[in-house]
Amino acid sequence: MTSLLEKANSKENRENFLNRLEKASGRKRHQLADNPLKAMNSVSADLLADKSEAELMEIAKKNSESVNAEVVIKKSSELADYLRQYTSDKDVKNMLLAGVKDDVWSGLQLSDWVQNSGVATVNKWSADLDRMDNEQNANLADLAIAMGEHLIASTGTATIANSAAQGRGFLFLPTRLLVIIPKSGLVKNTREAVEKYDEAFENGLSTSAINFISGPSNSGDIEMELVVGVHGPVECTYLVVEDK
Repeated sequence: MTSLLEKANSKENRENFLNRLEKASGRKRHQLADNPLKAMNSVSADLLADKSEAELMEIAKKNSESVNAEVVIKKSSELADYLRQYTSDKDVKNMLLAGVKDDVWSGLQLSDWVQNSGVATVNKWSADLDRMDNEQNANLADLAIAMGEHLIASTGTATIANSAAQGRGFLFLPTRLLVIIPKSGLVKNTREAVEKYDEAFENGLSTSAINFISGPSNSGDIEMELVVGVHGPVECTYLVVEDK
């Protein structure tokens, strides 16, 4: 699966695809190098630029509440106890964890918790499993715990890059989603988050998609009645970890 994604996302494959579109449309390809983006104003960059980290966190909490998500701030040493209480309060019977390396859990002081969470059934999203098995585990999960990169204060949004450790179905099939985000990942606005990802790509990040998740699934399409959980988790928690 991973090798197929890498091939699909390769520069050669993208160029071949764009060249086919050029030929079929009879139009010359647009080159960004020849037509750089020129911003009309600096609104997107200036949004919340004058706020301190503490102020941004309070804004993130407020804006997350407005999209029916909860921001919880804990130190690494407090995570295991918090997660045990969370899974107990929510009566979680089936949990899905991101299939990240052991040193990630260790760095969060969660190695023992992963092995002894108290949850009856614990699975991990894995590149060694086929898509159907991973998505079946996700579909059965009362809770999925993902690793995110950023929390956007201006919108109450968590950002998560897809990887072999947490694919698309991982984020959208479980009943609840809890996203672990480092406090250093707090950003002012969407533009800053995108700029951070640009830097990450330059430093080797490879992903098929970056997900911007603003709370649980909401739909107001049916007679203007708000319905939660139509096409995603019914609850969403952003667990912000204070950096060492």
